[in-house]
Amino acid sequence: MGNILSSKPAIKPPLTISSDTVVPLHRFDDTPITRNVIVEFTMKFDDVLDPDKLRLSLDKLLSRHDWRKLGARLRLTADNKLEYHIPDSFNEKRPSFTYSHVEHDVEIARHPTGCRLPKATAKPTVLSDPEEFAPLLRRWGAPRRLSDFLYTDAPQLSLHIVSFTDATIVSLSWPHTLLDAMGRKELLDAWIAVLEGREDEVKPLLGVLQDPLESLGKDPQEPYVLAHRRLAPIQALFFAITYIWTTLFWARGEDTRMLCVPAAHVRSLHQGALDYLASQTDEEDKVKPFVSEGDVLSAWVTRLSLRHLQHTEQTVSIMNAFGMRSVLSKDLLPQTHAYVGNAVAGVWAFVSMRDLFTKPLGYVAMAVRRSIAEQGTRAQVEARAAIDLAAGKRGKTALFGDPAMVPMMISNWNKAKFFDTDFSAAVVRPGADPEKRANKIGRPSYIQPNGLMNGMPTRNSFPIVGKDAAGNYWLSGTLRKGLWTQVQEEMDAEYYYLSRQFAKA
Repeated sequence: MGNILSSKPAIKPPLTISSDTVVPLHRFDDTPITRNVIVEFTMKFDDVLDPDKLRLSLDKLLSRHDWRKLGARLRLTADNKLEYHIPDSFNEKRPSFTYSHVEHDVEIARHPTGCRLPKATAKPTVLSDPEEFAPLLRRWGAPRRLSDFLYTDAPQLSLHIVSFTDATIVSLSWPHTLLDAMGRKELLDAWIAVLEGREDEVKPLLGVLQDPLESLGKDPQEPYVLAHRRLAPIQALFFAITYIWTTLFWARGEDTRMLCVPAAHVRSLHQGALDYLASQTDEEDKVKPFVSEGDVLSAWVTRLSLRHLQHTEQTVSIMNAFGMRSVLSKDLLPQTHAYVGNAVAGVWAFVSMRDLFTKPLGYVAMAVRRSIAEQGTRAQVEARAAIDLAAGKRGKTALFGDPAMVPMMISNWNKAKFFDTDFSAAVVRPGADPEKRANKIGRPSYIQPNGLMNGMPTRNSFPIVGKDAAGNYWLSGTLRKGLWTQVQEEMDAEYYYLSRQFAKA
């Protein structure tokens, strides 16, 4: 009797509003991974921005008939599926997004937290944990898990602005079910168009009611190139148990850090990789081998992250998140429309731990490039999706490699060019002398992602945020607790070695 009286009532979702349009989440939006991640995306501007201009233009965008979908509320059905409840209109009681603004009457360099925000460095450097800047990232009581949306009537998108007398910090946050990196790019582009008074240039939103990717994988024309490396159910179970045991019990704890890799260092790494590949190519070959800076950085962070495992005999799986919009642009995701959702697949490169540490960086970078070239075609994206469709369960994905592999997860956002985000139409006055800085007025000098993960380890994952105006690359990485000191030591040794080589030349 006492237990009955003391038991807490079940938490119930808000009542359904009859005027809301109810739409099931699309196939690539409602997955186990997207459900467990809240994304925070922070941009620091060296200018004073007008917060009201930013707020009003975003509200105007999300009030458009089709773009209203981004203001939808999340609900969970009785059969454990997510759906959107899209308001017919927005008002103060049910806004399109949650807005908060904090103003500090002080220069950012004099603020105890703002002064510690990372700045570009002369050599590759491990910087701070994004969570150290929590007071600048989010409002008090901001959602930290999916349930914070399901059992409230809170909008999915939050805009938090922190103003200083010479700088502005703009942070967006959302559950990963809402959009991916390129979806974020589409949102920013549309927001800027409204901010600048170019509303007629805002693309129509694709997939408001129907999932444009629903048919993907139903008509494969060729076998998937990694089909022979697919893990059988018992192998996948062994891999999952090993990964969980390693990350949650045997080597517990993870640390996330930001990294700055100066432009000169990236150029040296990239040129070294190209030189190696050229040395492996016959002079008669007309096609020169190519790897991108992103390929080289993928190989580079993999080697830095796994140095402590270099004497093992394991396979290393380098998974790059592959944005599907470009290869699906001719049929499912036309560029005439904005697809603000999730449209990402994985492409895998496999190298042995021995090759990772005994062969030049260009060798590993080429393995990454080859994986993108082979698995990133329209036909292969279809073939890969077909395998997941055959699995039957929504959100279930096949695993490839071997059961004892060490996974690395890379997500390269450089194509989105977030450092080119142009909020100049909202600039009140420059905060830093435009003649003494690389970034243009109204464009960010620093960008920081932060993921609030709910019980899901993200060890060995690296978002490549992009290249700033000076050519420096910014990355975020999560490693086993205690490894970042070793990473910095390795980067220092490499930096001084490359510096000596440059001096000799």
